[in-house]
Amino acid sequence: MNVESVHQLLEIVSQKFFTKSRGQWVFRGHSNKNYELVPSVGRKGHTSKSIAQYEASLFDSFRREAGAYISPSPSDEWEWLSVAQHHGLPTRLMDWSHNPLVALYFSVLGNQAADGQLIALNAPRKAPTSVLSQSPFKLAKPMKYYPNIVSPRIRAQEGLFVAFSNPEAPLDQKLRDDWSIERLAVPAAAKGRLRYEFFRLGVHESSMFPHLDGLAARIRWQHQVLPLEGEV
Repeated sequence: MNVESVHQLLEIVSQKFFTKSRGQWVFRGHSNKNYELVPSVGRKGHTSKSIAQYEASLFDSFRREAGAYISPSPSDEWEWLSVAQHHGLPTRLMDWSHNPLVALYFSVLGNQAADGQLIALNAPRKAPTSVLSQSPFKLAKPMKYYPNIVSPRIRAQEGLFVAFSNPEAPLDQKLRDDWSIERLAVPAAAKGRLRYEFFRLGVHESSMFPHLDGLAARIRWQHQVLPLEGEV
């Protein structure tokens, strides 16, 4: 099924995804439909002997050096991973959102010549306390993880994470028995219109990224785009 307007998306989600309690379905957008559901630490090239060594070296180096910039320090490895993910370190966490509009927005942001994709993940339960009391590097299966709000961006994007048990394996190839995935196509030809519709609804860089960089990006884009046909 294609998504070519915000109105069409709202019809789809109201009939299918909003029939369940909030949070059972979570959403993610890819600007290229060929992107795999692999977290950033599983996608990056590296010179380590194994992915485990690579991930451990990244995380240990970040935690050792980042303390000079963070006060108070994160309380455990889960919080450290959240901070590292937020600041661009490759981790086994993958960003998702409660809000399908946020996910669709990211599917149209970039790769204008490629078809995008909106991915809906049915993950009824979050990681229990018994799992969060253990190391995130020893998970037996993927977990839905709600971080503390380590940045305004997580709140603005209604964000949460999926923590991978195997960061090299695409999520849909190692899916839990109690999870399921559905996909909606976002045609490349519809991306420009969708992005403008989002702007009219208040979904844009300065709302998704509430800092000066997001503000500048939104103003730059706003002064390069023409109104939709029929607008004054």
